[in-house]
Amino acid sequence: MVVLPPLAAIFLTHFDDIKGQSVIFYASLPNLPAETIEHTTLPSGLHALDSDVVLFTHHELPGAGVFRSRLNDESARGRRMGTLGIVLADPSVPSDLFALHDPLSSLFDQLEDLDSSPFAPSTSTSPSSAVTLLAKVWHEHRADSHLGGSSSNLVKVTGKEAVRGIRKLVNGRADLPPEHPITYMPSLLGILGPSVVPVYKAALSGQRIILYSTPPLLPLAAFAWCIWSMSLAPGSAPDAEPSKWVGNVGLMDLTDLKARQGGWIATTSDAIYKSHHAVYDMFIDLSSVPLTNSASVENTPTPHIFSTFHQPKNTLAPVTYAFGDLSLYKSLLLLTSSPPTVHAGMSKTGGWWLLAFEVMERAWKLCVGVCEFAVGRGRVGEEGHLRLDEGEEDARLLGGEEEIITTPPGGEEEEEDNEPEDEAIRRGRLILRQMHHETYHLHSRLKEVIESRPRGEGSRMSPLTQSELRLLVGSRWPLSGQGESQFWSDIATVWGMTIDDTDA
Repeated sequence: MVVLPPLAAIFLTHFDDIKGQSVIFYASLPNLPAETIEHTTLPSGLHALDSDVVLFTHHELPGAGVFRSRLNDESARGRRMGTLGIVLADPSVPSDLFALHDPLSSLFDQLEDLDSSPFAPSTSTSPSSAVTLLAKVWHEHRADSHLGGSSSNLVKVTGKEAVRGIRKLVNGRADLPPEHPITYMPSLLGILGPSVVPVYKAALSGQRIILYSTPPLLPLAAFAWCIWSMSLAPGSAPDAEPSKWVGNVGLMDLTDLKARQGGWIATTSDAIYKSHHAVYDMFIDLSSVPLTNSASVENTPTPHIFSTFHQPKNTLAPVTYAFGDLSLYKSLLLLTSSPPTVHAGMSKTGGWWLLAFEVMERAWKLCVGVCEFAVGRGRVGEEGHLRLDEGEEDARLLGGEEEIITTPPGGEEEEEDNEPEDEAIRRGRLILRQMHHETYHLHSRLKEVIESRPRGEGSRMSPLTQSELRLLVGSRWPLSGQGESQFWSDIATVWGMTIDDTDA
C-alpha cells in the first residue's frame, strides 16, 4: 500500500511519439482544473532519460511527478513515456516535494505491473486498469476526505508554513530526511563559487531568477530551492514580501510567468527562455555543469550568469562578483571545510578546528553587536559581550555562548543525538544559517540609517537618499557604482522599509 499525504490533485500524463502530450487521468479538488498539466509535467529534454523527478506549482500549490521512459513493448519503434504525479494540499511547503520520489515510484511500479499499459485508452464507461487504480488512490488520499479537511482552506506554496519551516531548519531544530534539498547547498556553493554572493543578493532584493539546464531536473529544482531559501527576509522585517518558489516552467507558462508579481525562483529546460529578456531579471545557465548533490565539484565549467535587472532595454549583462563579496564567500568556505563535530546550534567538541571557527564567530558577533548597540537594541551580557534583547533575530553565527561548540565537563561529548547528522545536511544548514545571519546584519544597518531620519509624517517610508546610500555603501562608494546602491534601494523596498518611487 502506497502512503501519500493529503492531495489536492493526482494525474497521469503521457507523451506519444506522434500525438504529443496528453492527459490519461486527472482528478482534483474543486476549482483546480487540469489546464496545461501535461505540458508542465513533460518538459523538454526528458526523453533522453529513463527517469527523473519534475517539481512544479499548480494553481500556486506545490506538485511533484515521477517521469519514466521505457522501450515500447507494443512495437519495434519508439518509447513509452509519461509522468505520474500529485499536487499537495495544506499545509505543504516546497521542501516536502523532494521526499515524494519513493511513494510515487512505488505507485508507478503498480501501474506498470498491470496487465495493460498504464497509458492504454480509457473511457468513462470502460476505464482502463490504470485509471481504476488511480481513482481508488485519489478517493483514499484526497484532502477533503480527511477529518476536518476542506477544499477551501488550501495553504499556498509561499505561505507562512514555508517561512516557518526555513526558520526551524536554520535554527537546527528540524529532523531532515536525506532527500531534503538542503543537501544540495554545498554543491551549489562549489558550482557558483564567489558568484553565489551576487545570486544571493539578487534573490534577496526580489529579482525574478531562472535556472536553466537540460535534464535531470531534480538537482536543478533543489538548487532553486537553495537560492529561494536564502532570499527570506529576517524575522525583524515583518512587512517584507517573500520571493516565491515556482518550480519548473515551460513555454506554455511564458505568459503567466511574465505576469507574476514580485520576486520568484523558477527552473526550465527550455533554452528559448534566455532570449525572452522581459520575463526574468537573472538567468543562470547551468547546462555546462554536471548537476549533482556531491560537494566535490572540482574542475567543473563556470556557469554563465546574466542579468537584465535595471539594464537599458532589458539587455543581457554578465554577472560578476565584487571584491567586497569575498569576505562572505570565504566565511562560507570555512564552514563547509569544518569537521563533522561542528554543528549549528548544537553542543559538540571542535578539536583543532575550534580556534579558527571561534575567531570568525566572535568577529561576526562583535560586528553585529556593535551595530545593534549603536541603535539602542543591544545590551551588555554578563561576561561583557554585546548581546541582543530577548526575542530578537539571532545575529550570531552559531548561537549563544551556551550553544557554541564547547567541550562538556570531563572532556566527553554530550549524548544529545542518537544518530549523527548527515554530512551534506550539516554543511547545508551551516551555509544557510550564515546567509540568514548576513541578511539580518544587512537589515540592522538599513534600519539604523532609516531610524536616524528626523521624525516626521511619511519620512520613514521615503526612498533612500544619496547621502544615505553613500553611508550604507561606505568606502566602496567610488568603486561600487550603481549596483551596490541599487541593491540597498531594492531590499529597502522589498522589506517594506521604504516606498518604490519608480512609478511616481
